[in-house]
Amino acid sequence: MSDRTRPARTLVTGGAGFIGAELVDRLLSDGAEVTIVDNLATSSADWAERFGGHPRLTFVEADVTDAVTLEHLMKGHARVVHLASGTDVAGGFGHPDHDFINGIVATHVICESMRRNGIDELWYASSGVVYGRPARIPTSEGDGPLLPESHYAAAKLAGEAIVSGFAHLYRWRSFAFRFGNTVGARSDHGIIHDFVVKLLRDPRRLEILGDGQQAKPYIAVDDLVSGMQLAAALAPRRPVTTLNIGPDSAISVRRVAELVIDALGIPDDSVELSYTGRSGSAGGGWPGDTALVDFDTRAIRALGWAPRHNVDATIRDAAIGIAGHYRTTGGRLLTGAERRQSGAGVAEASM
Repeated sequence: MSDRTRPARTLVTGGAGFIGAELVDRLLSDGAEVTIVDNLATSSADWAERFGGHPRLTFVEADVTDAVTLEHLMKGHARVVHLASGTDVAGGFGHPDHDFINGIVATHVICESMRRNGIDELWYASSGVVYGRPARIPTSEGDGPLLPESHYAAAKLAGEAIVSGFAHLYRWRSFAFRFGNTVGARSDHGIIHDFVVKLLRDPRRLEILGDGQQAKPYIAVDDLVSGMQLAAALAPRRPVTTLNIGPDSAISVRRVAELVIDALGIPDDSVELSYTGRSGSAGGGWPGDTALVDFDTRAIRALGWAPRHNVDATIRDAAIGIAGHYRTTGGRLLTGAERRQSGAGVAEASM
């Protein structure tokens, strides 16, 4: 067993979130000891049930901007996976300080705590939105200039720069993973979640933010985690490896709506689609929404990775799972914007 495939004691920020819990589950299955640090601001109440008191899992409820706590908790770990982040992109319009604190400040605290503990491997969760409106589509990791269009995107890009500075100075091995829109049955925010919520409330009408022509890459959460793990196992050692993780093509919001309607068993001709944006406006669904993200994924595919799930199946399966969760639990049917308006979802979130 090589050093890169040997289970490493890993601290995961945001490990109680949607992506984080999937990664933690995989790391435990691989034999690693894992410490989750999460403030549970947006985690589901039953997030821990899948782990059943696992003997190699430690959970600490804490904020990742707490430098004293983070430095103490990192002792003895070989690797850090930094997933904790504000996930309410639209909410940043009225609260720019949230992305600054939960993105930029938190990433600096993580890196400085690693430096003080002599930890030299970091996986950083970035996003495809750092590209802004790129000159080339599909967009590869080396394309630029990078001109983010939201506080969230700016914080993700600034986080990449912070990681790069630490990694080069202290000879770390780090990864900046630029995620596509990550979905699954446990999704608790995002477009598929919101479409399901709206259709469960009223299957006759679906409001779509923007003009429906926005397009993004959608990836199943288990495919995303597999991509991260494979890259960490096979990529050459260098201070920073930046990788897009997503499918080969983007899919429009209108097409996502059609797939969700079909997944819920609703006749498509019985649903009235309404749009908040002008047709052909090429704008997003809200201020700061990046209207087009389309990845060039040749770099990660060269390592031998490819998503197991096709995009249509990924979206359908996520919609069915989300609807099933609400029907089983009877949870409140709130979109991300409605949660924000009610006072939830604007603090540091788990990814």
